[in-house]
Amino acid sequence: MKVHPWRVNRHRAMLPQHQAVPPLSESLSALALRYTAFGGVLEAPFPFPELRTASESAPIEWELCVAEGEVVPTPGALLGRAELGAGAFGELWRTAKGMRMIFDDSGTFDVIGRGREIVWYPRAGCDAELARVDMLGRVLSLSLYEQGMMPLHGSAVSLPAGAVGFLAAKGSGKSTLAMTLVSRGARLMTDDTLAVSPSTFAARPGVHSVRLWEDSAGRFASLGGSRLGLSDKRAFDALPTDALQDATCPVAALYELVPVPDDGGARAKRERMTAPLATIALMRHSKLGVLLGGVDGIEVFSRCAAIAERVPMYTLFVSRDLAAVDDVADTIAGWHE
Repeated sequence: MKVHPWRVNRHRAMLPQHQAVPPLSESLSALALRYTAFGGVLEAPFPFPELRTASESAPIEWELCVAEGEVVPTPGALLGRAELGAGAFGELWRTAKGMRMIFDDSGTFDVIGRGREIVWYPRAGCDAELARVDMLGRVLSLSLYEQGMMPLHGSAVSLPAGAVGFLAAKGSGKSTLAMTLVSRGARLMTDDTLAVSPSTFAARPGVHSVRLWEDSAGRFASLGGSRLGLSDKRAFDALPTDALQDATCPVAALYELVPVPDDGGARAKRERMTAPLATIALMRHSKLGVLLGGVDGIEVFSRCAAIAERVPMYTLFVSRDLAAVDDVADTIAGWHE
């Protein structure tokens, strides 16, 4: 039997450019569209297939606007600059009005009004789906940070004991593990971005769309159809309603996922971290990473330390064999019954 690693990372530079954003006159809706995300409502002028439609009576938490013309210059302080993929960089600035995030590939985003208003200056010819991934990932993470949350790079499900999160670098298998748990009765909280409160130690439901490589995606046909998305990943945008966690949930545990070779023993092993080690691990998996420097870097440390003091965090050693993921999921479910 062929053994697959849970996943290998691919770079943003390899993403297809087959969904270029059309002219604003064609892409913008005459009516604002409303979607649920991170326990709130995002109002946008164009469709987000990754999100579920919100009721018209629900209060708006984020308003996305698309600006025409050149980016309006604004004075500010550079907080950080980082390579987000092979040759693709991002910058984060704090300005008099709020925050400005600049991506090489999708454009510039101003996050203002205490994180509740997002103004996007699209880069000409950018990939539409990549732009949505940037918005639902780092841009909304920045909004959540401005509202006092700690956004982490991870996936999460809800189990009887509470929310269980999996933090890891791309390609480590956290989405596959989360979907396996969902197929066994857990509820999906979020994929890719996990927002935890450093004051209530609860997690907000995030984006209920999961992107998987083909070898993993085939395991979850019973959870609904999927579409071909970025870099040939399959996107599950329409999971059953009863498979979703749509309310805030106390965090039972956080796991730093570490794939290891299968040694013939237990497929999943965990070691409890001390609070200092957990703080460092949480900082390592901050969704905004090295982009948040200066005074904000100190704030990130403070929030991570608060979470590490109250939420159990473990190193989770798991077999890299895709065939082992069922055993791993059963073990984790047993820990949190």
